[in-house]
Amino acid sequence: MTHSLHRRGTPDSLKEDYVLLVTAAADVNHWGSKEKLRQILEVVYAVGPANIGSYDTGTVLAGIKFEEIKAALAEVPRVRCSFSSREKIIEAVRRIKELDLGMSVTVQGPTDDILAWSKELGIKPHSVNLSLDIWGRKEELPSEEVLEFVTMCGHGLISQYLVQKLIDEVKAGKKTPREAAVLAGQPCVCGIYNPDRAENLFARYVPASAQVAAAKE
Repeated sequence: MTHSLHRRGTPDSLKEDYVLLVTAAADVNHWGSKEKLRQILEVVYAVGPANIGSYDTGTVLAGIKFEEIKAALAEVPRVRCSFSSREKIIEAVRRIKELDLGMSVTVQGPTDDILAWSKELGIKPHSVNLSLDIWGRKEELPSEEVLEFVTMCGHGLISQYLVQKLIDEVKAGKKTPREAAVLAGQPCVCGIYNPDRAENLFARYVPASAQVAAAKE
Protein backbone atom coordinates (compact mmCIF):
# COMPACT_ATOMS: atom_id res chain seq x y z
CA MET A 1 0.00 0.00 0.00
CA THR A 2 2.58 2.49 -1.16
CA HIS A 3 0.25 5.51 -1.08
CA SER A 4 0.36 5.41 2.74
CA LEU A 5 4.14 5.21 3.09
CA HIS A 6 5.03 8.87 2.83
CA ARG A 7 3.45 10.30 5.96
CA ARG A 8 5.69 13.04 7.36
CA GLY A 9 6.23 13.86 11.00
CA THR A 10 8.17 13.12 14.14
CA PRO A 11 8.17 9.62 15.66
CA ASP A 12 5.95 10.91 18.50
CA SER A 13 3.48 12.33 15.98
CA LEU A 14 3.32 9.07 14.05
CA LYS A 15 3.30 6.54 16.88
CA GLU A 16 -0.51 6.63 17.26
CA ASP A 17 -1.25 6.63 13.53
CA TYR A 18 -1.97 3.35 11.74
CA VAL A 19 -3.49 2.63 8.34
CA LEU A 20 -5.32 -0.59 7.50
CA LEU A 21 -6.11 -1.92 4.02
CA VAL A 22 -7.96 -5.19 3.44
CA THR A 23 -8.60 -6.32 -0.12
CA ALA A 24 -9.29 -9.23 -2.39
CA ALA A 25 -6.77 -9.87 -5.18
CA ALA A 26 -8.06 -8.97 -8.65
CA ASP A 27 -8.51 -12.05 -10.86
CA VAL A 28 -7.32 -14.30 -8.03
CA ASN A 29 -10.02 -14.35 -5.36
CA HIS A 30 -12.16 -11.26 -5.90
CA TRP A 31 -15.17 -13.15 -7.30
CA GLY A 32 -17.82 -13.28 -4.63
CA SER A 33 -15.63 -11.45 -2.13
CA LYS A 34 -17.99 -8.54 -1.42
CA GLU A 35 -19.79 -10.33 1.39
CA LYS A 36 -16.47 -11.33 2.93
CA LEU A 37 -15.29 -7.72 2.86
CA ARG A 38 -18.59 -6.61 4.36
CA GLN A 39 -18.01 -8.98 7.27
CA ILE A 40 -14.55 -7.47 7.71
CA LEU A 41 -15.98 -3.95 7.51
CA GLU A 42 -18.37 -4.79 10.32
CA VAL A 43 -15.66 -6.04 12.71
CA VAL A 44 -13.31 -3.18 11.83
CA TYR A 45 -15.99 -0.56 12.34
CA ALA A 46 -16.95 -2.12 15.67
CA VAL A 47 -13.40 -1.61 16.94
CA GLY A 48 -13.60 2.13 16.24
CA PRO A 49 -11.43 3.51 13.42
CA ALA A 50 -10.59 7.22 13.32
CA ASN A 51 -11.68 7.31 9.68
CA ILE A 52 -13.10 4.88 7.14
CA GLY A 53 -14.22 5.22 3.52
CA SER A 54 -13.96 4.14 -0.09
CA TYR A 55 -13.35 5.59 -3.55
CA ASP A 56 -16.97 4.86 -4.41
CA THR A 57 -18.55 6.91 -1.65
CA GLY A 58 -16.03 9.05 0.22
CA THR A 59 -15.47 8.89 3.97
CA VAL A 60 -17.35 9.33 7.22
CA LEU A 61 -15.61 12.71 7.55
CA ALA A 62 -17.63 13.90 4.56
CA GLY A 63 -20.84 12.76 6.21
CA ILE A 64 -21.08 9.41 4.43
CA LYS A 65 -22.85 6.79 6.52
CA PHE A 66 -21.12 3.50 7.29
CA GLU A 67 -24.01 1.56 5.71
CA GLU A 68 -23.51 3.51 2.47
CA ILE A 69 -19.82 2.60 2.42
CA LYS A 70 -20.63 -1.04 3.04
CA ALA A 71 -23.32 -1.15 0.34
CA ALA A 72 -21.20 0.48 -2.34
CA LEU A 73 -18.18 -1.87 -2.36
CA ALA A 74 -16.61 -2.23 -5.81
CA GLU A 75 -16.16 -5.47 -7.79
CA VAL A 76 -12.65 -5.74 -6.32
CA PRO A 77 -13.66 -4.57 -2.83
CA ARG A 78 -11.34 -2.83 -0.38
CA VAL A 79 -11.58 -1.77 3.23
CA ARG A 80 -9.50 1.35 3.98
CA CYS A 81 -9.32 3.07 7.33
CA SER A 82 -7.05 4.68 9.90
CA PHE A 83 -6.65 4.09 13.63
CA SER A 84 -5.29 6.36 16.37
CA SER A 85 -4.66 3.65 18.93
CA ARG A 86 -2.17 0.79 18.98
CA GLU A 87 -4.64 -1.27 20.97
CA LYS A 88 -7.40 -0.73 18.41
CA ILE A 89 -5.32 -1.64 15.35
CA ILE A 90 -4.14 -4.81 17.11
CA GLU A 91 -7.73 -5.71 17.97
CA ALA A 92 -8.91 -5.06 14.40
CA VAL A 93 -6.20 -7.30 12.94
CA ARG A 94 -6.88 -9.97 15.56
CA ARG A 95 -10.58 -10.06 14.62
CA ILE A 96 -9.78 -10.19 10.89
CA LYS A 97 -7.43 -13.09 11.52
CA GLU A 98 -10.15 -14.93 13.45
CA LEU A 99 -12.56 -14.52 10.50
CA ASP A 100 -9.95 -16.23 8.27
CA LEU A 101 -11.60 -15.15 5.01
CA GLY A 102 -8.47 -15.29 2.84
CA MET A 103 -8.16 -11.57 2.18
CA SER A 104 -4.93 -9.57 1.89
CA VAL A 105 -4.23 -7.37 4.94
CA THR A 106 -1.76 -4.49 4.94
CA VAL A 107 -0.93 -2.28 7.94
CA GLN A 108 1.07 0.94 7.81
CA GLY A 109 2.74 2.47 10.87
CA PRO A 110 6.00 2.31 12.85
CA THR A 111 7.69 -0.80 11.41
CA ASP A 112 9.29 -2.16 14.58
CA ASP A 113 6.03 -1.78 16.47
CA ILE A 114 3.97 -3.57 13.82
CA LEU A 115 6.47 -6.42 13.57
CA ALA A 116 6.41 -6.83 17.36
CA TRP A 117 2.66 -7.16 17.76
CA SER A 118 2.34 -9.21 14.56
CA LYS A 119 4.56 -11.77 16.24
CA GLU A 120 2.32 -11.66 19.32
CA LEU A 121 -0.67 -12.44 17.08
CA GLY A 122 1.15 -15.29 15.36
CA ILE A 123 1.43 -13.44 12.05
CA LYS A 124 4.54 -13.46 9.90
CA PRO A 125 4.43 -10.52 7.42
CA HIS A 126 5.40 -11.62 3.94
CA SER A 127 6.89 -8.24 2.96
CA VAL A 128 7.74 -4.77 4.25
CA ASN A 129 7.63 -1.60 2.13
CA LEU A 130 9.69 1.43 3.15
CA SER A 131 9.64 5.00 1.89
CA LEU A 132 12.99 6.30 0.58
CA ASP A 133 12.01 9.92 1.31
CA ILE A 134 11.32 12.60 -1.30
CA TRP A 135 13.67 13.11 -4.25
CA GLY A 136 13.94 16.00 -6.68
CA ARG A 137 13.31 19.70 -6.27
CA LYS A 138 12.41 19.78 -2.60
CA GLU A 139 12.48 23.57 -2.62
CA GLU A 140 9.19 23.42 -4.52
CA LEU A 141 7.47 21.58 -1.68
CA PRO A 142 5.30 23.27 0.95
CA SER A 143 6.65 23.60 4.49
CA GLU A 144 7.29 20.51 6.59
CA GLU A 145 4.38 21.54 8.83
CA VAL A 146 1.99 21.49 5.85
CA LEU A 147 3.46 18.23 4.54
CA GLU A 148 2.48 16.53 7.79
CA PHE A 149 -1.15 17.08 6.78
CA VAL A 150 -1.13 16.58 3.01
CA THR A 151 0.90 13.35 3.11
CA MET A 152 -1.87 11.70 5.12
CA CYS A 153 -3.74 11.57 1.80
CA GLY A 154 -1.53 9.37 -0.35
CA HIS A 155 -3.38 10.34 -3.53
CA GLY A 156 -2.60 14.04 -3.14
CA LEU A 157 -6.20 15.22 -2.81
CA ILE A 158 -5.61 17.54 0.16
CA SER A 159 -4.48 20.96 -1.03
CA GLN A 160 -1.59 22.67 0.70
CA TYR A 161 -3.55 25.92 0.33
CA LEU A 162 -6.53 24.49 2.19
CA VAL A 163 -4.24 23.34 5.01
CA GLN A 164 -2.53 26.73 5.24
CA LYS A 165 -5.91 28.50 5.28
CA LEU A 166 -7.09 26.27 8.11
CA ILE A 167 -3.87 26.83 10.07
CA ASP A 168 -4.47 30.57 9.75
CA GLU A 169 -8.07 30.17 10.92
CA VAL A 170 -7.00 28.14 13.96
CA LYS A 171 -4.41 30.82 14.77
CA ALA A 172 -7.14 33.47 14.52
CA GLY A 173 -9.51 31.47 16.72
CA LYS A 174 -12.01 31.03 13.86
CA LYS A 175 -11.77 27.24 13.86
CA THR A 176 -11.11 24.70 16.58
CA PRO A 177 -8.41 22.12 15.87
CA ARG A 178 -11.12 19.45 15.47
CA GLU A 179 -13.12 21.53 13.01
CA ALA A 180 -9.99 22.19 10.97
CA ALA A 181 -8.99 18.51 11.08
CA VAL A 182 -12.34 17.37 9.70
CA LEU A 183 -12.45 20.00 6.96
CA ALA A 184 -8.88 19.26 5.86
CA GLY A 185 -9.63 15.55 5.55
CA GLN A 186 -12.87 15.72 3.59
CA PRO A 187 -11.24 15.78 0.11
CA CYS A 188 -9.43 12.48 0.88
CA VAL A 189 -11.91 9.85 -0.28
CA CYS A 190 -10.28 6.55 0.68
CA GLY A 191 -10.17 6.75 4.48
CA ILE A 192 -6.46 6.68 5.33
CA TYR A 193 -6.35 10.31 6.53
CA ASN A 194 -6.27 10.38 10.32
CA PRO A 195 -8.38 13.25 11.77
CA ASP A 196 -7.25 12.57 15.34
CA ARG A 197 -3.62 13.06 14.42
CA ALA A 198 -4.56 16.12 12.36
CA GLU A 199 -6.39 17.59 15.35
CA ASN A 200 -3.24 17.26 17.44
CA LEU A 201 -1.22 18.91 14.68
CA PHE A 202 -3.66 21.82 14.39
CA ALA A 203 -3.66 22.23 18.17
CA ARG A 204 -0.11 23.56 17.90
CA TYR A 205 -1.55 26.71 16.33
CA VAL A 206 -4.14 27.55 19.00
CA PRO A 207 -3.34 31.05 20.31
CA ALA A 208 -1.65 31.09 23.72
CA SER A 209 -4.46 33.28 25.10
CA ALA A 210 -7.05 30.66 24.15
CA GLN A 211 -4.97 27.95 25.79
CA VAL A 212 -4.82 29.98 29.04
CA ALA A 213 -8.59 30.54 28.96
CA ALA A 214 -9.24 26.84 28.42
CA ALA A 215 -6.94 25.93 31.28
CA LYS A 216 -8.83 28.28 33.64
CA GLU A 217 -12.14 26.67 32.70
